[in-house]
Amino acid sequence: MAVSDVEAVEIIDALAAAGVRSWLVGGWGVDALAERVTRTHRDVDLMVLGDHLERAVGVLVERGFRVTTDWLPVRIELDDGIHVVDLHPMHPSPAGGWWQAAPEGGRYDYPVDAWTSGLLGGRTVECACVALQLAAHSSYEPRPVDRHDLAVLQGLIDGSEASDDAPGDSS
Repeated sequence: MAVSDVEAVEIIDALAAAGVRSWLVGGWGVDALAERVTRTHRDVDLMVLGDHLERAVGVLVERGFRVTTDWLPVRIELDDGIHVVDLHPMHPSPAGGWWQAAPEGGRYDYPVDAWTSGLLGGRTVECACVALQLAAHSSYEPRPVDRHDLAVLQGLIDGSEASDDAPGDSS
């Protein structure tokens, strides 16, 4: 299974049509920042507002997806047999910015400026900024796809092009 850039944008558009704002994170978020496809993607990781999560899941279920992983309040993954969408609910923080539940009862805090825009499938999309992507990728032991994403992010910081030698299957 894999998700193309055009398919990722179609999912974002379907959510937006239902009033669900989303922000790309993970591999597609990195590629949106790089403004090019750098590897194959197993899924689309999207942050959504917590109070829009039920609506987002409903939109995807109407499109033939079913819940395959429910780790709420952290994340919920849906699969239609071809595409995988991983939704991560986030909530406004009283001090400004956003927060997301973390495994084992913790939470991740995101500053107001953690979000930016990028280009995916010829379209401007909202996504996590480089600094947030780097922080998220450093919170666990990196897999080959994560090392690839980190190299792309480092290339963006350095102003150089990262390698297109992409690992196969990923998220």
